[in-house]
Amino acid sequence: MKKILAIESSCDEFSVAIMINGKIKTNIISSQISEHTKYGGVIPELASRLHVKNFFWVLKSALKEAAIPIETIDIVSYTAKPGLIGSLIIGKIVAQTIALYLNVSCMEMDHIQGHIYAANIEQKFEFPLLSLVASGGHTQIFLLKKELNFQLLGTTHDDAVGECYDKIARALGFGYPGGAKIDKLASLGNEDIYQLPLSMQDDSYDFSYSGLKTASLNLINKLKDNLNINDFCSSFQKVAILTMVQKFKKAVKEYKPKMISIAGGVSANSRLRKEIKDIANDNNIKISIPTFDYCTDNGAMIAELTNEYLLYRGE
Repeated sequence: MKKILAIESSCDEFSVAIMINGKIKTNIISSQISEHTKYGGVIPELASRLHVKNFFWVLKSALKEAAIPIETIDIVSYTAKPGLIGSLIIGKIVAQTIALYLNVSCMEMDHIQGHIYAANIEQKFEFPLLSLVASGGHTQIFLLKKELNFQLLGTTHDDAVGECYDKIARALGFGYPGGAKIDKLASLGNEDIYQLPLSMQDDSYDFSYSGLKTASLNLINKLKDNLNINDFCSSFQKVAILTMVQKFKKAVKEYKPKMISIAGGVSANSRLRKEIKDIANDNNIKISIPTFDYCTDNGAMIAELTNEYLLYRGE
């Protein structure tokens, strides 16, 4: 019975998950949102220092909740890339120290691949699969023709969708992170009141959010107190989500997957989840959407990815 201890520390969360025989037993996350909110975004140096401060109680809590002694762990894994270099180093040191102490293997995992496989935890993938990664640092479309076969079809040329949400939220005075606040207010407004640009309307699968960000900031500064917040949030969200959805629909038509999925923090967005479900229904294909607990950065997604690599290697 394989026991995996997985660490995710790529940004401002330090998370430890334990998987036993392919099942997640615990997924402890130390969030730093309250510390970074006062600065309007993640401060890399602060994130690293807080990881050092918090990792012990996260590890201890994970082992306690899983009800196993650390000596029974068979494999340790961690997020090696991409992410904030300081945060990644802390996770690597913790993981390698545990593995050295236990004399077990220590496996490097990819953060984006982990997000994709978060949707595989509760509903197993069928291939070929198309995955839309939407987060604070990434906006990408991946094709998986089989297990762990990641083919990047398109990526953002500038801002990621989550980054765009956070910058607009900050301009509106919502603080950090602000995506959930915009999503909530968007449901109360009229999406056709403010006209905002839809970028990268070409034949590629690439994205751009710099134009939407700039146009939105200019509109906010121009109208100031005359801006209807609900209508603006609705208009902004319409374009932000459509930017991804129109490219994803094109990919579905071209590659004809058996299943589609979304991944990353923005996969918690209500409009995006609805749009993806509509694409699945319209094309009569299956869909796998991660639960809200697995949308943000978390150790469970790294444990799931680790388990998939072990199965692929026949271990």
